[in-house]
Amino acid sequence: MADNLDEAKPANIQSESPTDETKPNQESEIANSIHETENMEVHHHSHSSHENKNWKSYAWEFLMLFLAVFCGFLAEYFLEHRIEKEKGKQYVQSMIEDMKSDSAKIEKTLVRIKNQRLGLDSLSLLFSNPPNSSGIIKRMYLLMIKNTLNTYAINFTKRTIAQLRNSGGMRLIPNKTSADEITSYSELVDDIEAQGKYYNDEMNEIVKLNSKIFDLNYIRGTDRANVDSFMTRSQIFKLSNNQENLFKEYGNLTYFTSGVLTLYSNQLTDIQGQMSKTIVVLKKDNNIN
Repeated sequence: MADNLDEAKPANIQSESPTDETKPNQESEIANSIHETENMEVHHHSHSSHENKNWKSYAWEFLMLFLAVFCGFLAEYFLEHRIEKEKGKQYVQSMIEDMKSDSAKIEKTLVRIKNQRLGLDSLSLLFSNPPNSSGIIKRMYLLMIKNTLNTYAINFTKRTIAQLRNSGGMRLIPNKTSADEITSYSELVDDIEAQGKYYNDEMNEIVKLNSKIFDLNYIRGTDRANVDSFMTRSQIFKLSNNQENLFKEYGNLTYFTSGVLTLYSNQLTDIQGQMSKTIVVLKKDNNIN
């Protein structure tokens, strides 16, 4: 009986040992089952949230994105427009300064041109008849020195006009009236400069004839600063050439150049009036004091 009990003990031990070994395995299987269940729940929740976004949600997101891009574009556009407007105003202010400077030049030039024109008229009259006395010849020398050795064509201040033309800056002038005034003024300047060049060319032709008619030894050391003392000289003056045809050519050329100066003077007077009108318009249209 005892032997039977001893033999049965190992059997009981063997039956309990597998039970202890399977217990952790069961816990692991339960944990894995719970983890899989949680993963399924998470996946199911995510899928459920994705399905809840209908077409209105997508439309709203698109609208918000579009508005953000559009607002950025508008901000950049208005900033660029503001910069160009400010630059256009700077061009207008520079244009006004140029015209004021040129107007002061014209004021002085008109006086000089008037005196030169009268001097050329006097020369033309004296050469229309052969000179017959030393006093008349001396006066010819005086008029020649005063009125044929200088020209007074104006070089207009065209820095702003050049910038507007070369860089396409006219598009920056926002007001059409202002742009038209500037265009009209610049075209008038071109016409006057062309007449000024013609005036210079005619004066150069007179200077060429001076060397053929006058003996330049008489006027050495004489300039516009001391020309009035020229008439006090007691010496007898003579011309270097007495050809009648040359006198007639000189008389005709001085008379013609006087006419060129008359036209040039009228153009300067016209543009001076145009300047005053243009400055008023530019200031008013661009809020410049």
